Amino acid sequence: MKEIVVVAPIRSLADLAGEIVADAPFDNVDIVPGTLADGVAAARAAIEQGARIIVSRGGTYDQIKAEVAIPVVEIKVSAFDLIESLKKVRQHGRDELIGIVGHRNVISGADIVADAMGLRSVSVEVDSRSDVAVEVDQLIRLGVGTFVGNSKVEAEARRRGCSAVWVQSGRRAIREAIDEAQQILRAAWQQKERAQQFATIIDFVHDGIVAINRAGAVTVFNSASEKITGVGRLSALGRNIADVIANTRLTTVMESGHPEIGDIQHIGNDVVVATNRVPVIVDGKVIGAVATYQDVTEVQRVEQKIRTRLLEKGFVAKYTFDDIVHRSAAMAECIRTARKFSAYEASVLISGPSGVGKELFAQSMHNASPRRNMPFVAINCAALPETLIESELFGYVEGSFTGAARKGKAGLFEMAHGGTIFLDEISELPYALQGRLLRVLQEKQVMRLGDNKLIPIDVRVICASNRDLRDLLRQNLFRTDLYFRIAFLNLFLPPLNDRIEDLEPLCAHFVDVLSRQYRKGAVRLGAEALAFLQRHNFQGNVRELHGMLERAMVVCDGGTIGIADLTAVPAENAPYCSIDRLSFPVSGHTLRDVEQSYIRHVYQTTNGSIKDCSTILGIDRTTLWRHLRKQSMA
Repeated sequence: MKEIVVVAPIRSLADLAGEIVADAPFDNVDIVPGTLADGVAAARAAIEQGARIIVSRGGTYDQIKAEVAIPVVEIKVSAFDLIESLKKVRQHGRDELIGIVGHRNVISGADIVADAMGLRSVSVEVDSRSDVAVEVDQLIRLGVGTFVGNSKVEAEARRRGCSAVWVQSGRRAIREAIDEAQQILRAAWQQKERAQQFATIIDFVHDGIVAINRAGAVTVFNSASEKITGVGRLSALGRNIADVIANTRLTTVMESGHPEIGDIQHIGNDVVVATNRVPVIVDGKVIGAVATYQDVTEVQRVEQKIRTRLLEKGFVAKYTFDDIVHRSAAMAECIRTARKFSAYEASVLISGPSGVGKELFAQSMHNASPRRNMPFVAINCAALPETLIESELFGYVEGSFTGAARKGKAGLFEMAHGGTIFLDEISELPYALQGRLLRVLQEKQVMRLGDNKLIPIDVRVICASNRDLRDLLRQNLFRTDLYFRIAFLNLFLPPLNDRIEDLEPLCAHFVDVLSRQYRKGAVRLGAEALAFLQRHNFQGNVRELHGMLERAMVVCDGGTIGIADLTAVPAENAPYCSIDRLSFPVSGHTLRDVEQSYIRHVYQTTNGSIKDCSTILGIDRTTLWRHLRKQSMA
């Protein structure tokens, strides 16, 4: 049985619906006969065979709608249908009282139409429990000689020697009902698709996610929650949260309506988690609460990885203004302004789209400042989990939370003492931490997490954002007082598309550096390739340009990079492997598992070609060999 089924109370409606379905054509519509109770039985049979929407009319529609759980669409009787029926009455030439009998959804407005046509009429509504014969007899006693109604009314009237006209649904009404059913079907599919996407996301993330409804019953319990708590999902769903996980405070959050962010919680069996709890609010009413959980050991692993990466950077600014390759007057003005800012201690906000070189300017300003011989500490506010960013920025003392280092740890502000701290993507700093950052900048003191002592600091602050912070101010996503503290001096870096004269020197610089990096010898950029780049719309700015030239350098076999090399593996058309094409379910696997599966898939797809595989993956051949050796594929 198809997804949409038209239950036709009469043969003519079935025939007309069949013509409409064939003309459209609709390949997901079936038509079955059935009147009133028989129509209900037909609808139930269709549902058992897979029908998702029923279409019918009149009393049959009413009965089906009352008996089934799936959507039922009504074939309405339009004013045009009533007019056509009443025209037939007038053609009989009888100036007598007309009896209009039928279900409300069929004869609604019929008396108004009859009056407008100069016909005298009386209307009687019936339903599935009415005795149509009795109603017809009563109308005859009132002087009715002609009847308008459904097939049953027509039969009873003619049996008594009266004339009768049957109100039929026209082609337009049937088509509109089928179109409405198609829309409902599409909406249901989209809703199902969104629900499945949501479920996949919930299960794919490595944080435990638990949600409860207003009654405190568990409604969401993802795979990560099972691993962290040791409680099975099926065992948790539907039970009261207090019986599943101890000390969640979800009911407290639901009652207060206030979130609790960055808490440490013991959930039994010596399991300690970092948790956030927020109420679920709809139309101003709290209808539930959601909590996320991170195993502290996993948080510590991420923390160590981040700390190692920061250490690898050495807290040293490598670049100066002389390293900024440019030819345009716009960049020359940016450099002139930045040099002027370098001499002062005031905070600087560098803004501009992603990939224009904001950190390059920050490092150059540090190296041109009196603090050039002191640390330069860079931190990307979007790269740290919310549970870590506070301790990374401000540090913590021993015992401040379970798993804290024995001697505590200095925060990045302390590490930058005497030098410069660069806060990249400042727009992504959690709102709850913006107030604390403001206080540190105002007081020039920092207090470690879990401590009660203030540590004086002397740092110059440079911030960067690829979003317009003024828009965030209007949305109440960024504190106004913090904005004016960090944006004392403003520097905007224009996108590459607005300074296209910088393209040629940038290309020459990157080609020179990359040719040495890949040991390609003397390689140059061809004139046609340069013209191609000058016409290109750079969404990723200088970073995108560098990526294009690096890919071209990899695939270039001669001494000149041409257009073919630049377009060999364009980023926007590069082959990829979506999650649903991996050879195993993503849920429950680590990012490393997914990465290895993707590399394996591309290697097999390219028939073992190291060159093609490394080009598609965007990595050099040595790195690819290392990955393949780990998987025993090389």
